[in-house]
Amino acid sequence: MALSHYHYRVRRIKRLGKSLESREWVEAYKSAELVGRRSSTYARKLQRLGLWRAESGPILDIACGTGEALCLLNSAGHQHLVGLDPTTHRNPCEPFHRVSGEGSHLPFPDGHFRHVICLHSLHHFRDLDQVVEMLAEARRVMHPTGRLYLIDHFGSFYLHWIFKVLELRLPVFPKVMKDFGVQLRHEREYIYWWLKNWRELFPALEQTGLRVVRCRRRLFFFYLVAEPM
Repeated sequence: MALSHYHYRVRRIKRLGKSLESREWVEAYKSAELVGRRSSTYARKLQRLGLWRAESGPILDIACGTGEALCLLNSAGHQHLVGLDPTTHRNPCEPFHRVSGEGSHLPFPDGHFRHVICLHSLHHFRDLDQVVEMLAEARRVMHPTGRLYLIDHFGSFYLHWIFKVLELRLPVFPKVMKDFGVQLRHEREYIYWWLKNWRELFPALEQTGLRVVRCRRRLFFFYLVAEPM
């Protein structure tokens, strides 16, 4: 790929990322209810991944958002934490170094991180090519003995049904469900794409030199750990 075309592609991806986050989406994402929900569930999810007590070393969170996962990892004793996100979702605690950037073009040297995580964000890459680019970059910046940790939704009939219900503007919903519904309505095009195509993640991992060490499905999410081949 020519260098000029590469820079054009990166700029185009950044414009796409910004255009998808409306003010309403950002307000819902940053609401006290959803921030509290993420903070209350991430510790359990990180434990399920096996990252809570993983070996120490630099950790990169791709698409870190407001950074709740990194704050929890810091409270568990992890240091040298870096969060990357294309938008400004600053969290007051911020016990980590925040970098503005895209998962498909990581501004870090090869082999720098012991662990790389991407939580609930794979669908935000919006097509398989961008998912592959992110995985390739994660593999590049990961130490040869490092690991990649992923959490996201998997496709199922009941999850489709639940999402359709949550998209409705029902006044009886509690605030946290209404805020999640706002996000779903703004993300519907690519989140339903992801639910339909999520299994393509496995050949994409292999294509980028990563092998699955563990993958477990719970009610709504899969918890996947991969390492360099």
